[in-house]
Amino acid sequence: MAIIGRRAWRLCGMVAVITMLVLWRTRSYEPPARAASTAPTTRYTEPLAALTATPRVPSACFLFITRTMSLTKVRRTMFDIEQRFNSRYHYPYVFLSEHQFSDEFQLNVRNIASSPVTFALINNWSAPRNDNSTHAGSNSALGFRNMVRYWAHPFATHPALATYTHVWRLEPGAHFPCDFAADPFRRMHKHKLQYAFAISLASPAPTVWPHALDFLRHSSHLLRASNSMAWLFPSTSNSSVCQFLTNSELVDLRFIRSPAYTALFELIDRKLPFRHSQWTNDDDVTVRSLAVALLLDASQVAWLDDSAYTHDLL
Repeated sequence: MAIIGRRAWRLCGMVAVITMLVLWRTRSYEPPARAASTAPTTRYTEPLAALTATPRVPSACFLFITRTMSLTKVRRTMFDIEQRFNSRYHYPYVFLSEHQFSDEFQLNVRNIASSPVTFALINNWSAPRNDNSTHAGSNSALGFRNMVRYWAHPFATHPALATYTHVWRLEPGAHFPCDFAADPFRRMHKHKLQYAFAISLASPAPTVWPHALDFLRHSSHLLRASNSMAWLFPSTSNSSVCQFLTNSELVDLRFIRSPAYTALFELIDRKLPFRHSQWTNDDDVTVRSLAVALLLDASQVAWLDDSAYTHDLL
């Protein structure tokens, strides 16, 4: 017992010394000065009452592109969004898939939703095979390429979304741990925003960047004067870029359907098809980030900094 007691006292002494060192280092530490950001991080300071007084956006919905097998993750994400937001606003849901949803899936989703739900099939899921390139490899890899290509542009033309102008993309496995103080759809509508994002990430320069430069050379009239190019490529070496994580985004579908966005997507899809084996770090994030940074004014893009968001993949 005496030996145990001495060891306990020595352990307490070591903990006390370590604590004092940590406190000393923390007190003497001065964080480096942060460089001014050129990111499109529009924020709004109007009173909350002004936002809550605005009518609900009638042409807005949540959008899932998923499969029956993801029911467990879909349920968890819907529980979050209903509890934290939609139980007060009742925006409808649209579910799209290249396969028919099971009856069990549809029943579970309808039981959670506080608003109407639409289930629809995707008829143009596969990328057109109009080139001689090598496809992405395995069936699973090719399936992933089809999915990211669909998210990059074709989803916006699905008939189930024909009556909607704004969508909030939801991914199975997304989590919203805090209540929303206001309605992001209302903010987009009131301030005429065309894109809102939750997270941006640094990543290697996209493989498609040379083709985006081709687009700029031939379509310079579409480039906005107050664009976010300096944010997209903060380094003159173009070795890394900042990109919007599309797993949680609010989009004005009129932007995705616009001739300028469509032209950029079609050029990339033609020059380097999505099923091509050279697509490595690129996906719908790349296309969306390029389009938003080049074709929108920075004032038309907002950071959802007042909403907590995480994802199983993060």
